[in-house]
Formats: sequence, structure tokens, C-alpha cells
Amino acid sequence: MANAQRAVPAAKDAAQRAVPAAKDVSDAVRRSAEDAAAWARPRVDEAAAWARPRVDEARSWAAPKLERSGIAVQETIAPAIADAMVSAARAIEVKTARRRRWAKPAAITMIVAAIASAAAAIAMRRRPPTPAFPPVDPDSPVDPAFGEASSIRPESDVNGRLET
Repeated sequence: MANAQRAVPAAKDAAQRAVPAAKDVSDAVRRSAEDAAAWARPRVDEAAAWARPRVDEARSWAAPKLERSGIAVQETIAPAIADAMVSAARAIEVKTARRRRWAKPAAITMIVAAIASAAAAIAMRRRPPTPAFPPVDPDSPVDPAFGEASSIRPESDVNGRLET
């Protein structure tokens, strides 16, 4: 601790001497930088003045060449790239199933036919049963004992003859 107490005044003394020295160094660096800037400024302006017409000349030479190249790319390479991109898009596209135009009307027709046949079946079930053989009518010209061809009794004409 005694060493630390002795070191404190020495550090304060060193700091008091270092601050003015640092200020002197910073002033010297600032002056050197200002001198370097003053020396470089006219040379930079001179270099810019020398380069400006040459840059403009290079730009005026390059502009038409760049424009012609752009047009050539647009007319030759761009269509080929566009065609390749379209072909690639069509190749990777998911194919949709073709729509069948007859499927919907056919389905509706089948549904209507099924409903109509169901209605006919219901109507036939509700109809009262009919006997397999009709009842015999005594006044009927049909003779139930014979087949259909011979069951009709021939009638005579006015003159009494039978027509066959």
C-alpha cells in the first residue's frame, strides 16, 4: 500500500506533463495534414482536369458500341433465351386432364332415366293386380274353349254366306 501511495503523485505528475505533449503532437499532426492537403489539392485538381476529357472521349467511344451490342443481344440472344425459358416452362408444367364435354350431359341423361324408371316401377307396384285370364263374358263372341284363331265365331252376310 505504501508503494501505491508513492505511485499516485508520480502518475499525476506524468499525466500533467503528457497532456501538453499530446496537445503539441496533435497540433503538429493537424498542421502536417493541412500542409499535405494544401500540397495535394492542386495536383488532384490538375489530374482531374487532365482525366476529364479522356474519360469523356472513352465514354463517347463506348456508348455507340454498347448500344449496338445491346441491340444485337436483344435481336439474337434474347429471343433464343426467351424461347428456351418458354419451352422449359411448358416442359415442367403439370398437364391438366382434358375436359370431356359430353360427360355432364350424359350424366344428367342417366340420372333422368333412372328417376323415370323408378317412377314407372313405383306406379306399376301401386296398380291393382289384373287376373292372368279375363273373366268369361257370356255375350262375348270369343269361345274360351278354343285358341284365339278359332275362338271368333264367323258371322254371315246378308245373303247367309260365311266369309272366310
